[in-house]
Amino acid sequence: MKEEVLTKNLKNLFDKKITRKFTDMKDSYKNSINIKNNPIIYEVFIKDFDKFETGLTKINPGQINKEYFMTKGHMHKKSSEEIYILISGKGKLLIQEKSPKILTLKKNNHYIIPGNAGHRLINTGNNPLEVYTIYNKNAGKDYNFKFTKKLFKK
Repeated sequence: MKEEVLTKNLKNLFDKKITRKFTDMKDSYKNSINIKNNPIIYEVFIKDFDKFETGLTKINPGQINKEYFMTKGHMHKKSSEEIYILISGKGKLLIQEKSPKILTLKKNNHYIIPGNAGHRLINTGNNPLEVYTIYNKNAGKDYNFKFTKKLFKK
C-alpha cells in the first residue's frame, strides 16, 4: 500500500516530467536499426525540494534488438551520492567506476550510488520498472558518460 501512495503522489504532484523516447536514446543502444514507432523507453517524475530532488523513474518493458529498455544513464558533474529504492518491477542497476558492476534490484532495498560513478537502470522484466531516487539537485548530470557493459535478453 505504501508503494502505491508514493508512486501515485509522485505521478500526480511532480514539478517536472522527463520523457525519453527511442530517438532520444538511439546512441545508447548497440544496434538501433529497424526500430519503428519511436516507443517511450522511460519517464521520470521529479519533485523539487530546497537542496535535493526526488524522482520516480518508470522504465517500460521492452527491448531494442534484444537489448533491454534502460535509462540513458549519467554521472554527476559534481561528486554526489544518489539513493535508489526499487518500488516495483524487475531490473538491474549498472554502476560503473573503473569497471562495471551489475546489481539485481530487490524490492524496498536501498542502493547508494558512489558520487563519482556512472549509473543506469535496466528493466529486465515484463512489467514497468519503478525506482524512487533521491539526489542533490546541484550535482548536475553528464549524459555523455560511456558505459562499457550491455544487457541483452537471452
